[in-house]
Amino acid sequence: MIFIPVDLIACKPSLNLASVSYYSHHILQYMSKNSHGQSPGNEQVESSAVKDDNLQKSRRKPSGDRGRQRRDLILDTAANLLAEGGTEAINTNALADRANISIGSVYQYFSNKESILTALGERYMQQLSRNTVAALQQDVSGLDFAAMVDRVIDPMIAFERQHPAFRHLNAGQEGEGILAEGAKRVDQEILATIYDLLLRVCPHLHPTQGWQIARVTKALYKGMSYLIQQEKEIQNAGGDINNMIADMKRMMVTYLEDQLGQLTVG
Repeated sequence: MIFIPVDLIACKPSLNLASVSYYSHHILQYMSKNSHGQSPGNEQVESSAVKDDNLQKSRRKPSGDRGRQRRDLILDTAANLLAEGGTEAINTNALADRANISIGSVYQYFSNKESILTALGERYMQQLSRNTVAALQQDVSGLDFAAMVDRVIDPMIAFERQHPAFRHLNAGQEGEGILAEGAKRVDQEILATIYDLLLRVCPHLHPTQGWQIARVTKALYKGMSYLIQQEKEIQNAGGDINNMIADMKRMMVTYLEDQLGQLTVG
């Protein structure tokens, strides 16, 4: 997600442009399918969520430090259960038992399972947004291109790997309904921040080309995010996710070097 003048780049790409274009094309296809293609079952989940809007919301707004701490305890416990067993592991009995509180305390703040998952998803989206924008807004002046990619991408990847519960919310059918709107907002924020960074480094870049580069760069990052969601399956199959992410980062570097190689920065 970094863009620098060609004279700052020591261009030694290990992947050719054809490979980058091939993978970028399929990543974009995957992202388009998952952003816009809803299954009938998922439509029913979303329709139900709209119909029961009042039930999806928290029953009680936490007041004071004690109330906020109790609500955070419930969400933290839900995140642990979610990471261990997916959305099916979330229920009020399990939450109360794990958090060592009464079931009534859970119902004071959340009406049902869906309202808990919605609140948890909103919290993750806020954290992801802050983390991603902060990473993209770092001062990267004086770094070579590969170092810049590492500095920006690594904290974004670290967030997703450190929050396994987020993977369940972001990957599953139920998660799609819960996080769809929040994920769309974060995606737009990431895209705009990439574009702004591109213009800061290459102020004379044509807007159309800038948005195109920003979209492909975001798609490459999302490809890494998808790999992280599949980390357990990759490991069980004997794969090395760190090597796979490194390959994706090299694709990003190669693509951006090719796109920015002929630019003249005033």
